[in-house]
Amino acid sequence: MRAAGNPFWRFSLRVYRMPGVAQACLALQERCDADVNVLLFCGWSGRQGRELDAQRLRAAMGRVAAWQSQVIAPVRLARRALKQQHDAGAAALGLPFRRRLAAIELDLERAEQWLLAELAAQWPRPTTAAQSAAATNLERYLALLAPAPAAQDMAHLDCIARACSPRAASAAMPHLAALGKR
Repeated sequence: MRAAGNPFWRFSLRVYRMPGVAQACLALQERCDADVNVLLFCGWSGRQGRELDAQRLRAAMGRVAAWQSQVIAPVRLARRALKQQHDAGAAALGLPFRRRLAAIELDLERAEQWLLAELAAQWPRPTTAAQSAAATNLERYLALLAPAPAAQDMAHLDCIARACSPRAASAAMPHLAALGKR
């Protein structure tokens, strides 16, 4: 599963690195139990002009629910537990394991994105481009998780939706090229 073979993964890497997006995704993960990959899937689908109705969103959520809860979450929990080690000796011992777990967690996230990309490939291509599809998808997803989202949640969705727009992608290219040179 190489990044080159999955356009959703490449899109996610680009969008997640944009200012504020990682923080917005993680805040929605913590506050609303959002799956960061599903958030990015909403943006990616919207970028392609596809609006996701509640049925498709539930299909996406169902497709990855067991993977997220039974595979990724335990690895994340172990990584976070190692990060919480305050004893100097335990922290030093835990650091190499934490780094390995972070790499494994990233590989597992990539696998989850493959599951979502495979699901999207089964759906018909959109016939018209929906200009605000990413924002619509994100709002619908959050409505399934938190029927009365807080203002800060909506601000996080707006940050992610703006990062998914074609204009944001073209504006980020010089910035991303500079990242690759470091």
